[in-house]
Order: sequence, then C-alpha cells, then structure tokens
Amino acid sequence: MNDAPPPLYPQASHPYAQPAPAGPPPRKSGCAIGGVGCGLGCLLALGVMIALVVFGAIAAKNYFGKVVNEYTATEYVPLETPQATPEQVSSAVEKFDAFRAGMAAGGTPEPLTLTGEELNLILWNHPNFTDVAGKTNVSIEGDVLTSEVSISFDEFPLPEGFVGDALKGKYFNGEVSVKLGMAAGRPALYVDGLSVNGAAVPEAFLSGLRAQNLLEDASKNPEATAFFERIEDLRVEDGTLTIVPKAKIP
Repeated sequence: MNDAPPPLYPQASHPYAQPAPAGPPPRKSGCAIGGVGCGLGCLLALGVMIALVVFGAIAAKNYFGKVVNEYTATEYVPLETPQATPEQVSSAVEKFDAFRAGMAAGGTPEPLTLTGEELNLILWNHPNFTDVAGKTNVSIEGDVLTSEVSISFDEFPLPEGFVGDALKGKYFNGEVSVKLGMAAGRPALYVDGLSVNGAAVPEAFLSGLRAQNLLEDASKNPEATAFFERIEDLRVEDGTLTIVPKAKIP
C-alpha cells in the first residue's frame, strides 16, 4: 500500500472517472449497490468482513483484545489509484453494463469475462460501486483473486458484545486472497490467504476460514440471492474472472 499517485487520465474528461479519495471514502449504509453490483462488488469487502468477524469469534475473549491490537489499525491507508486511459475505463465499464442490462432484461447475455485490471477499473469508476471505490484494489493471478483492502469495520454491522465493541473505530488494512467457484449450484467464495498490516494471519485460524463459504450469508440479501440464482457458472482461472448466466427459460 502506498500513497495514491495521480491517475494518467484527466478525471473530469470522462463521465465514469472519479477523483481518488484524499481520505476514507464516505460511509455507506450497507451494500447499496444492488443486483449484479451486490453480487459482484460487495463480495470482496463482505468476504473480508465475515472472515475477520469469524476470526474474532473463534478467539478466546482475553486473547481477542491482543488480536485486535495486532491486526487492526486506527487509520485508513490510501490505496493506489488504477492508472488507465479513458478508453480503457470506458471499455471495462461498458462490458459490465452490457452484461448487467442483459441480466436485468431477463435475457441470457454473453458470459462476462474480466481481467483483474478491468475488474479494478469497474470497482473504482462505475457509479454502482461507490461503496467499495477507494477501499480495495484487486488483481488476478491464475485461479486466485487477491484484494488489497483498507476499510472501516464501522461500515458493516458488527456482532453485539466484546467483538463488536473491540472493532468499533478500527480499520482492516491488509490483503485477502480468495477462490471463487460454484458449490451446490450456487456461487461460493473461500479465503485462500489473509495478511494484515503486512503480517500473515496464523495458519491455525486461516485453516478454519478456508472451509467456509463466505457467500452463505448473502442469501439474506434478496437482490444478491436473485442474482446468484441466475448464475450457471462462476470461476476464476488463467487470470480471468468469468460469470456465465443460466439460459433463459422460455
């Protein structure tokens, strides 16, 4: 993580371009992006938050205070702004919008295929992803999607009690690697690696997280559920994210 350099394109010259946040992006009330946005964008931040809450819940109460001090921060760390031309931003955004429009119309659009660079540009520049813009940078290598994150725990509902109290006002500044796929006919998200403030989370905790589908809680969001039910296949392979919609039933 480092200070965000100025982007290579003039911010005001493109309708989707947004200036890099000078400080923590404004707080949003939950996942307000809906539909395909909630299905695709929120899963990154949601996965991190669930992983960290589970991590805290399985720790002993006395030990958890030490864990919080070691693995959280009190300040937002600016992320590097993706550098791209207006044409590259437009191409990524338009690809996503075409898929989104096809899904919204109830049809069967062509599968959405995005490189890590394209996904990053969408998350930073598309108006539907203002909840995560400036809070995460993503990259894809092989079948692993990695997200560099700086996000406040106050952005998400926290459990009541000592876990929630300990995390209030704190930031998660780190990196999470995930694997995406299908499980029992539904999209699934599994943690592959997790480091915080440059330090890897102990394997004793990480091994438990790897076995949990972090999208199970997404079933509580009707919009996310509706989106997931229309997905035939979701995979990350060869450095590319692919979302294949189910064929429309006549």
